[in-house]
Amino acid sequence: MIKFFRKIRQKLLSENKFSKYLLYAVGEIVLVVIGILLALQINNWNQQRIENKQEIEILISINDEFRYNLRELDRSIKINKKVAQSCLELTKLIRLDSISKVPEIVDSLLVNIGDFNSFDARIGVTEEIVNSGKLSILENDEIRNHLGNWLKILADDEEDVLFRSDNYTMNLMPFLMKRFPLSNGELTKKLEFDKNNYLVTYKEKSPFKMNLSTEDLMQFENQVWHHKHNHDYVVINELNIRDFVTTTIKMIEEELNKKK
Repeated sequence: MIKFFRKIRQKLLSENKFSKYLLYAVGEIVLVVIGILLALQINNWNQQRIENKQEIEILISINDEFRYNLRELDRSIKINKKVAQSCLELTKLIRLDSISKVPEIVDSLLVNIGDFNSFDARIGVTEEIVNSGKLSILENDEIRNHLGNWLKILADDEEDVLFRSDNYTMNLMPFLMKRFPLSNGELTKKLEFDKNNYLVTYKEKSPFKMNLSTEDLMQFENQVWHHKHNHDYVVINELNIRDFVTTTIKMIEEELNKKK
């Protein structure tokens, strides 16, 4: 093709057709520019196609991760609501002065209030996308902003989880260990993850009895309340996180449907 154009130019020059040569030269430049623009446009189309494919893959991966987190949240919320309910039932028994009358129920409730759960979010995909800058590939501004807040929300929740755990370990447990035969909880304990019954537990009750004075009863109520108070923050956080997760899933799936 280049050889063909060269011959035309040489012919026009040899025939002293300078005006036609200039016109031809301009036309050739225009053709070259058009060719460059077409090449750039084709390259842009290919690049856009690659980014669209990457975006869909990213959205699918994030959606899978958030759906996993939704299942884990539902499990954690269910467990933690049981803990809060057990705190309420213990408080009721304390106020009725019935603690010593139903020791088996108390043993079970003491196990329950210590069986709190912490939501352990799966963040590998989202963290990698945020830290690598791939978040910019997503066209939807709302989804980008949503995902940008995700890790901060989890960090805020972690503070309340740690506070609850520290209070239970350093305050409530020392109080209980001085006044209750906690080993009786072994008779009712069932760990959720022990699906094959590998757990070996005590078979007999402790020979020791619970021992609470009137002053202890008030302190017991306060300890249970404080545990529930700290625990409530975790429960509310998880419910709010669940709303965030379900909203994110809805946004992502709507975006994926647009791109089909």
